[in-house]
Amino acid sequence: MSNEEFDDLDFEQEQPQEAFHIEADLYDNGEFSNMLVIPCNDSFIVVGNNEHICTLVHTCQEVECWEQQEGGLDEEIVEKIGAAIQGYIDGL
Repeated sequence: MSNEEFDDLDFEQEQPQEAFHIEADLYDNGEFSNMLVIPCNDSFIVVGNNEHICTLVHTCQEVECWEQQEGGLDEEIVEKIGAAIQGYIDGL
C-alpha cells in the first residue's frame, strides 16, 4: 500500500462505551466545571450538578464541529465542552 492510499483511509475513532468525567473552564474565570459525559449512540449527554446541560454530536474531526442537539449553551461553551470530550477520546 502506498502512502497516498494509506492517507486516503478513513480511520474512525472508537467512541467510549461507558460514562466518563471531563473538566473545563467554561467561563474563562479559572474555575473548572466537572461534568459527567454519557455516550449514547452518536451523541454525548453532558450532565453537571445532577442536571442535563446539553447533548452534543461531533460532526467532523475539527474542534469546531461539535453541535448541540439539546440545550441552550453559547457556541463558545459548546466548543469548550466538545474540546474536553475530544481530549478524553484522544487519550484512549
